[in-house]
This record gives sequence, C-alpha cells and structure tokens, in this order.
Amino acid sequence: MSIKTPRLIRDRCGVYYFRFVVPLALRQSVGKTEFRRSLRTKDSAIARQRALALSVAVETRMNDDIGNFSHLFKPGAKNSIREKITIDLPNGIIQTDTPEEAAQVPAILAGMAAARQAEMVAGISAVLPMAKCGTNLETAKTEFLKQRKLTLKDSTWRKHRGIVEGFIKTIGNMDVAMVGAKAVTGYKTGLIDQGRGARTVNAHLTVLEGFFEYIISHYSVNMVNPAKNLLIADEDNNAEKYEPFTPEELQRIFQPDFYRKKLKLPDFYWCPLIALFTGARAEEIASLDVEQIYPVKGIWIIDILKGKNANAKRRVPLHQALIDLGLADYRMSLARAGYKKLFPHIQPGTNGYRKNMTRMFGTYLDLPEVNIIDPLKVFHSFRHTVVTALTGKGVNEGLKRAMVGHDIDTRLSSHDDYIHPSALTVPNLHDAISKLDYEGIDFERLKIPQDSFLPIIAKRITQQAEQKKKKTEKAAAIAKTEAEAKTIAEAKASPKI
Repeated sequence: MSIKTPRLIRDRCGVYYFRFVVPLALRQSVGKTEFRRSLRTKDSAIARQRALALSVAVETRMNDDIGNFSHLFKPGAKNSIREKITIDLPNGIIQTDTPEEAAQVPAILAGMAAARQAEMVAGISAVLPMAKCGTNLETAKTEFLKQRKLTLKDSTWRKHRGIVEGFIKTIGNMDVAMVGAKAVTGYKTGLIDQGRGARTVNAHLTVLEGFFEYIISHYSVNMVNPAKNLLIADEDNNAEKYEPFTPEELQRIFQPDFYRKKLKLPDFYWCPLIALFTGARAEEIASLDVEQIYPVKGIWIIDILKGKNANAKRRVPLHQALIDLGLADYRMSLARAGYKKLFPHIQPGTNGYRKNMTRMFGTYLDLPEVNIIDPLKVFHSFRHTVVTALTGKGVNEGLKRAMVGHDIDTRLSSHDDYIHPSALTVPNLHDAISKLDYEGIDFERLKIPQDSFLPIIAKRITQQAEQKKKKTEKAAAIAKTEAEAKTIAEAKASPKI
C-alpha cells in the first residue's frame, strides 16, 4: 500500500505544489492560513522527494528550542527583567526571587513565543521555493525572438526560434520561474540520446542560456539561469573543424579548362573565385546586390552590408586578380541590363541564396578530376585558406579580422587593445589583401568574356518563370479537381426531395 506524501498537492495542469497549513495557534500572528509554493515539476517521483525535504525543513523550524529565539526580543526587553529570573523551558525550570518577578513571567513567555513564531515563519519562507512570476515560456519566447530579430541574420534567427520552441514543447509551457536546472539538464540528455553531437548540443544550450538571461533581466525574475554551466566540456577539442585547401588542391579546383566547362553559371563560376581572394562567407557572396560592388578612391570594393553577425558588415577591397578576371566588367554589364542582384537567376530559399551554389561546389570537389573528398574540405574552407595565407604573409590580426568579418576586439594579445577599426582604411586593407598570391594557378586562362553570362542568365530566368507557371497551373488544376469531387460528394450525400 502506497504511503501518501504529506503536504503534497497537484493543480489541474499537473504541476505539483507543497502546501503547508499554518497551525491555528499561529494564524493570527502569521497572518496566513497556509503557504503554497510550486515544486516546479510534473514528475510525481521528483515532487515527492522535494515535498519530503521541505517537510523536514519546516518541521525542524517548528520544533526548535524556544530558547533559541531570545535574541529576537524587542529592544530593552531584557533590561526590565532581573538577572535572578531563570527560565529553562527544555528542563521545565522557572525560578524567581519575589512575587513581583513571578508576575513578569507570563509576559516574558509571551514575548518568547512571539519571537519563536516570527522565526519559524521566516524559516518556512526561506526553505520553500519561490512562487510563479506570472509569465509563461511562450510569452517570453515571443518577446525574446522579437528582440533577436533586430540583430540576427534570418537563418540564424530561425535556428534560435526552433531551439526555443523545441525546448518548450519538451518541458511544457510553464511559468518561467518554475524552470530549474533539472529541466534543462533533462532536455540536454534527450538531445544526446537522439544522437546529437557535442557541438549541436552546446549550440542549443547556448541559445537557451541567452533566452533565460533575457527572462531574468526583462521580467525581474529572482532565479539562477538554469542553462548556465551545462555545456559539454572539451567540445572544441573534439568537434570537427574545416580545413584550408592546400596549394595542390587549389590547383586541382581551378584547372582552367575543367573549371570553365563544369561551372558555367555565373554564381558557380564567380563565388569560389571571390571567396579565394576575400574569405567572404558563401551567403555573403551569393546574396550580393550589383550596387554593393563599387570603387572607393580608385579601389574597387565589395560592401558587405549584413551577414552572420554584427562584425560581418565590412568593406573588402577586390584583389587585382578579380579585376583582371573581369568581376568589375561583369558587374557593369548587369547594371546596364537593369539587373539588381549580382546573380539575378538565383531564387532565394529558406536559408538564403547559397544553397544550390554550395551544393554544386561540393559535387564539383567530388569529381575524379578534382578528387577532394575530405569532409572537412568544403566551400567554407576558402575562409580558412585566406586567413592561413594572410598569416603566412605577416598580415596582422586586426587587418585579417576586419577583412573576413571576425570580432576585431578579440583579445589575442595585449596589442589588440590598440587596434582601432576606424584606422583600418580601404587602402590599408587593399595593401593587406594584395599579399594573397596563389602559385600554380593560371588565372589568365580562367578568364571568360563577362557579357557571355547575360544570355545564360536570361535563359535561366525564362526557364524559372515557365516552371513557376506550370507549377501554378498544376496546383490550380488539382484544386479544381478536388472542388468538383467535393461538390459531387455533397450532392450524393444530400437528401432527395
């Protein structure tokens, strides 16, 4: 037969509470008939453990020796009591010398009892968990994501939304003050059981830590961040990192005849070359507008307006190799044709513009003629290649980070305090990026007449329009068929008159 746990109740939502009924003798001084505090769980086993622990704490407070509370007497109370009055309640001893002293004993005992009650109430309040704050996780999520929308890239914002929504779905839409470290730890364990890697798990926990920091600061919740200090240790040492391309691999990638034959679309052709001389991210390149490439004091630049984070906004000078290959000419031909995007045939998807280009580049690396099958060698490896090459040329950390869009305030040495972004001018950056030199690649033979891309773009856009039209017509035909079938079914079901 199960034994009922004392002072444990559950609300209609399934959340367990600890309920302490104040004894009748104490209610007048306490001013309450009961204390009720959430145990922050829907798990009966966890709730029983917490309720029993709280019961022990409360009983301990109630059974303390009344003599322990003499320090709570009102100021001056002890001065009105003669030293010859002896009160030893645990042993049942009360000693006085005169009838007058004996008459003071009831008042002294009443004061001691009041002090004991006050101490007991304070102790019970201290051991019980906090009450709800009045805001649930869904409400906090909406406000959190609204604020993050202002600073995060769309694809990154969607990842944050998915993580927070997944967490709430797992533990339930409870009051934010009821979420403890155990709930987040359980969520973490669930991710690991699903086979998620250390990097993915830590990414989830980092987002949740930021979510609860937002809750604590914006809703004035008196709680410890339940997602703090839960990251998987040494994840950086075990996680896979992308590797730079070697000089030999770059020569295989940029084989002039093969490269031109296989990568005919302008984004397939230009994106790897731009990445090779700028270290820019795939999405930063694939999403470029024509107007983001222009000259500053005679130096052509790419003006990257937004990206993965706040540091992504930057101006990157074009290497002379890109000018010689015709990137500026390609940009001018698009402007004359009235196009707004640098690659106007790309249709943006959920994760932006880069998907088809990076997928095609991965397929290109796997071809026998290129034969780069290392999973750590991908399009993003161009960033590692550029940073590695600049390091080899002695370019300082501030210039490197400014060019590739890393945090310029990262403390890599004591001298970093003296790096000022405003001093890193376009000529400074141009001098640094001009140091890039990839031997063994015949860039002259890679060159293609830039106006030759215009017919390819026009044809591609026409094909996309035709495909979209056919898709729309097919959807309309299906909808019409379904509507007719519904009408027939309703006619058959209607009663005959």
